[in-house]
Amino acid sequence: MREIDKVIGQRIEKGRRRRGLHQGRLGAEVGRSESWIGQVERGVISLDSVSMAEQLARVLGLTVDHVLAFDVRYPGAVVVTQSGRSQAAFPPPPRAPAPDAESSETVLRRSFTLGSLAGLTAAIAGLSPDAQAQASRPGNAVDKAMVDELRSIGASYRRSYKSFPAASLVSVAHHQIELVTRLRPKEQPALLRDSLLTHMAEMAALAAILLSLDIADQEQADAYSDLGYRIAREIRSPELCALLLGGRAFRTSYGGDPEGGLDYALAAVDAAEGGGSARMKAWTYAVASEMYSSTGDEYGFRSSLDESRTVLLGPMDDERWSGIAWFDESKASAYEGSNLLRLGKYEEALPSLDEALDRLPPEMLRHRCTAYIARAEAHAGAGHVDASCQDGHAALDLVAHIQHHETLRRVGDLHRRLRPAKAAVTRSLGEHLVDTRSALATAGSPV
Repeated sequence: MREIDKVIGQRIEKGRRRRGLHQGRLGAEVGRSESWIGQVERGVISLDSVSMAEQLARVLGLTVDHVLAFDVRYPGAVVVTQSGRSQAAFPPPPRAPAPDAESSETVLRRSFTLGSLAGLTAAIAGLSPDAQAQASRPGNAVDKAMVDELRSIGASYRRSYKSFPAASLVSVAHHQIELVTRLRPKEQPALLRDSLLTHMAEMAALAAILLSLDIADQEQADAYSDLGYRIAREIRSPELCALLLGGRAFRTSYGGDPEGGLDYALAAVDAAEGGGSARMKAWTYAVASEMYSSTGDEYGFRSSLDESRTVLLGPMDDERWSGIAWFDESKASAYEGSNLLRLGKYEEALPSLDEALDRLPPEMLRHRCTAYIARAEAHAGAGHVDASCQDGHAALDLVAHIQHHETLRRVGDLHRRLRPAKAAVTRSLGEHLVDTRSALATAGSPV
């Protein structure tokens, strides 16, 4: 029995009792037996997935990071309480130096030194006892079961992007990279080596996206992205190459070079078409649609998004998906609305954004956050001040949880745009904006 499982069990039990639910009722709500709930609450068995933690959190009115005890796993992490307020700042992880002309062997050994012992220890503590034993003896061979466990953990963290606070999750991704480095993947048999390196590249991609879009640290984001892409090329993974090129497209376009962003997006499409999963192909086409709209090319945006939706209608091979969070038709609708917004077609954008918000699951906080700010901007463009402010408030409520820097910036732009109306609703939005900035600054997130 692990101590962390006891903590998780106690939190679930406390949440259940607060809601006045018996174990059988809670089990029915999440599709598990009363016995299973009881064993989890006693710490006898572990939660088997982040998805199950999300379901329990939703039923109990808790946050996922609270249920999974991120504050215990990673002492000092930013954890959002039930009231929605952030507590305790997480110190930034050691910087990832940008790879130079050295070989990837040298990069793997030097780029991520074990500079955060507490984080590495926490990463090891999250493994099963057998895997812990292997991870604690660096230099020894690892077995397939341990590597599969790491990959499963990595998939959970990638899915967690949709709802976890950025400062917590970027540190978790970094510590997973440190852990793989400790296992010396280059000294393992070929199949295990490639699987470990895949996990490392996926965590680098996750860190890069969080640092770029959520925390707005482009220097660190590029370092992680460069490392991940180096690994993806080395192990000849079209899936990972597509993922990292797509992420680079966003950073390049929003950094002031929309044409360059489109070049990266088209390279991502080509990589995915060369052997990526079906969902990765659909996502890269959607990324290309956004880059086309950023350059003012409506035909390019519509044709690319049509390609994305066509792929989504076909067979999926999701066991191969290495992407961040998820991509489906609800996200395609969000892309469509945002693309129309970029083209100044405000009234036309609103139905697509309405559809996206209707269909996006409640736990997809980041995706709902960006959809709310996009709809707020569309309402503003269409002259709907009250509706725009209402969506601005909804976006800020989510920013307080997930620490999404880009949305905070966009709400600031929106408020300045609406402020000349001198209406009570715009003043209220301004007050909410200031409060959110203060809360994030207190939590240690850059604003």
